[in-house]
Amino acid sequence: VEVSQSYNSFGLQRLGEGSWSFREWIPHARAVFLCGDFNGWNTGATPLTESEDLTGVWSCKITGAAASGLKKGSKYKLFVQPLEGSDYWVVSAWTTRHVYTEDTKLMDAVVWPLEQKPQKLTSPPAPGGDRIYECHLGLAAREGKKAGFVEAAEMLLPRIARNGYTAVLLIGVLECKAGQPMGLFSPARELGTPEELVKFVSEAHRLGLRVLLSVAHDGAACCEDGLGGQFFHSGKRGLSPATGARVYDYSQQEVLRYLLASLHFWMENYGFDGFRFQGVSTMVYANYGMWVPKEPDAMEEWLAGENVLNNAAIHYLMMANSLVHELNSSTITIAEERTNFPSLCTPVADAGLGFDIRQTSALPECLRTQLKTCRDEEWSMQRLVEAAVAAKAARPSERVLTCAESSENCIVGRRPLKIAMLSWETLHTIAAGGVAPHVTELAGALHDAGHEVHIFTRSSNGTTWEHPVWGVVYHEVAFPTSPDFVREIENMCSAFVGQFCHIEGRVGGFDIVHGHDWLVGPAVSQLQAMGKRTVFTMHSTETGRCGNVAYGGQSARIREIE
Repeated sequence: VEVSQSYNSFGLQRLGEGSWSFREWIPHARAVFLCGDFNGWNTGATPLTESEDLTGVWSCKITGAAASGLKKGSKYKLFVQPLEGSDYWVVSAWTTRHVYTEDTKLMDAVVWPLEQKPQKLTSPPAPGGDRIYECHLGLAAREGKKAGFVEAAEMLLPRIARNGYTAVLLIGVLECKAGQPMGLFSPARELGTPEELVKFVSEAHRLGLRVLLSVAHDGAACCEDGLGGQFFHSGKRGLSPATGARVYDYSQQEVLRYLLASLHFWMENYGFDGFRFQGVSTMVYANYGMWVPKEPDAMEEWLAGENVLNNAAIHYLMMANSLVHELNSSTITIAEERTNFPSLCTPVADAGLGFDIRQTSALPECLRTQLKTCRDEEWSMQRLVEAAVAAKAARPSERVLTCAESSENCIVGRRPLKIAMLSWETLHTIAAGGVAPHVTELAGALHDAGHEVHIFTRSSNGTTWEHPVWGVVYHEVAFPTSPDFVREIENMCSAFVGQFCHIEGRVGGFDIVHGHDWLVGPAVSQLQAMGKRTVFTMHSTETGRCGNVAYGGQSARIREIE
C-alpha cells in the first residue's frame, strides 16, 4: 500500500502556498531539468537531483517566482541529458492532464491539481448477479450535444440505473494514441476535465451504480510523447505481436510502483469501484497468448513446460489484486481472459491471481458465427447456451461475466477478419519497389482496425521463419532459386502455398487472401482453386513497365501470367 501511494510524491505535487515538488524516474541520465511556461522554457533554470536511495529517481523543489508561475493549465516538460546519446525532451509519466500542441503535433503535460473528491457509494449493490453496462463515453451523446462526461452523466446514467444494471464499465477513459494509453494518470482530454469525471462518478454513486474502469496494463502506446523506454522491455520482447503495444517490464521495481500507484490513484481521486484488466491473456503467457491449446488436458500439459508463463506479469497481477482488495474489500476486479487460464479467480492467499470475475468472449464469437453462416430461424440455441456457460463449466468455482457483444469483439463493424497477404516484398523484409510500402502500411492499418493480419513473403535470410512486427505476423518463406527468373517466381509461389497451408492448419482458416502484383499471381490462383476467398491487386503491368512495347522472351511469359 505504501508504494501505491507514490502518486502523492511522484510527478508534480503542490506542497502548499508558494512551493511545489517534482519527482520522476529517469535512469541512465547525466542531468535532468524541469522546464515549462513557469520558467520561460529555460533548459538550465530548474535542475533535478538524483536520489541517493532510489537509483534513477530525480527530484527538485520549486519555490519563489518559479512556483508562482505554475498556474493551472500551464505546460511543463523534462529536458534530459543522457549518459550517452543526444539530449531529449520527455513528458512526465505521472501527469494528470494532457493537451495537444498544434505547433509540434505532440501532447504536452499541463499543471492540473486535483482538488475535488467524488461522492462515495453509500450502499453498494449486493454481491453476486452483477449486471454491467459497458460503454465508451465518446460514443454516447444526443444530437447536437458534445459527447463526454457531462453528457453521459445527464443522459446515460439515468437510463442505465432505470434498466436494472448494477454497474457501469467505462472504456477509453485514459488518454490514448492509436488505441493504447500514453500514461496511466490522465483522463482523455476530449471527454472533459478531471472535475467533470469526478462529477460523473459521483452521479453514478448517487444512483446506486458501481463505476468500473477498464485499464490496459498489458502495454502502452509507442510514441514520442508517451512513456519513456525505461518502462518497457527492449528489443523484440518489448513489442506485443498481439496488440502492437510496448510491453511493460514487470520485473522492474519502478514499473511496479507506477502500475500499482495508478490503481490507487483512480480509486482515491476519482472514486472508481473496480477495474477490468484488458488483455490478461497477453500478459500471463510468454508468447502473449497467441497460440494456446484449447483442450483442458493439452493446456495442463503445455503449462507444465518451461518458459511458457510470464512469471513477472503474473506476480504483478497478484499484487494488483491484493492491493485493491486491501484498499476496499468491496472492489471488483475483472480479468478479460479468453484461454481458461487456471487459478485466475483463486484468492492470492491460495496462490491464485486473485480476480473476482473472469470475462469470456465465447458467446460473442458463437453468435457472430451463426449470424454469418445461417438464417436466424436456423440458429442453434444449444450452441449459444453452451458458449455462454463454457467458461463456467470449465472453471465451476469462478464467477464468469459473459455478454452477447463487447467492445473487444466489436472493434470493427463486422467481426475481425483473419487476412493472409502474399507479396514479393515488404518494408520489414526485402524492399525492392513501390509494392513494399503499400503492403506494409495496408497490413498495419488493417491490424489497427482490429483484424489479424499475416504476410507471406520471401525470406531475408534463406530460412523459413516467422516474426511479428507491430502486431502483423510476417512469414518469411525460403524457396529454391533459379537462373530463370520466372521459374524462380513459380518456385516462390509454390513455397508460399505450402507454408500457407501449414500455418492455416496451426492457427485456423483465413477469411481472405490478398495477393499483390503478378509475382504472387500463381500462388493466388492455386489458393483460389482450393476454394479460398481471394482478392488480387495489380500494382503495375508488364506492358506498362516496358513502355507499351510487347517484348518477347521473359517479358511475354510474365504477360501470360498476368
